[in-house]
Amino acid sequence: MVDPMVALLKEKRVQIDACIQAVRGLAEEINRGPGGREIALCITKLQEAKMWLGQALGERGTLLSPEFRDFAGGPDVPGM
Repeated sequence: MVDPMVALLKEKRVQIDACIQAVRGLAEEINRGPGGREIALCITKLQEAKMWLGQALGERGTLLSPEFRDFAGGPDVPGM
């Protein structure tokens, strides 16, 4: 049986990703003009939000697909 919270977390990650793409479009239009730094911070915080939802999925025992996992610690790190 699929945990309904897992489905909700995945849905929210998709929605946040759509926001990231939309804000990146804004960043391209502004092109480092006034407000550019704030737009960059917005993108960073959205990426962090998506990452934390991924962590929540991991805590619920659901690993992300290998192509979306962070192997910065190496593939031999437990839980990867």
